[in-house]
Amino acid sequence: MTVSPFAALAMSTPLNDDEYEQLDALLSALGPQAMDVARLEGLLTALVAGPADVAPASWLPLVWGGAAGNAEAEALVLRHHAYMREWLHKDPASFEPIYECGGNWTVDAWCAGFLDGVQLDSEAWAPLRASQPALLAPFQQVNAARVTPAVIQINAFFHAPQPKAAKVGRNDPCPCGSGEKFKKCCG
Repeated sequence: MTVSPFAALAMSTPLNDDEYEQLDALLSALGPQAMDVARLEGLLTALVAGPADVAPASWLPLVWGGAAGNAEAEALVLRHHAYMREWLHKDPASFEPIYECGGNWTVDAWCAGFLDGVQLDSEAWAPLRASQPALLAPFQQVNAARVTPAVIQINAFFHAPQPKAAKVGRNDPCPCGSGEKFKKCCG
């Protein structure tokens, strides 16, 4: 499926305050088992900063909490997800969770959503748990002051740019160690 440039731009546009309120109302209308905006954003942050790309079909049922979602809410959720992906890819240092922006959203709900996202693919998070378990502590112990730095570090852990391998010229020695020129050996 090809996405037009206009549609791609619309998907990466952040929700405005009215749309956040609308989304929160749509989620509330699904019942108390559905996530609120804070928990949703915590979930989306874990999905975007985390190790694996998880298909929406795997995580949308968590958002709805067993209820049937609706197209209007789903469009807003997917747009917020797309924006979060772009934001943490382009400017992770500017990350700010929604509970810091006002509204009735709590850090507790946000952290619970983040942990929901970690649980979706627990095995993929194992390298972080093994090498830097302290990065998950702010979400488990709900420490608002440490959440933002932890998200930035987790994002860097899983998405740091990989150094490019040096390009071998045709007349350079072959990297296989044969002693021949690259063009005569492996090139």
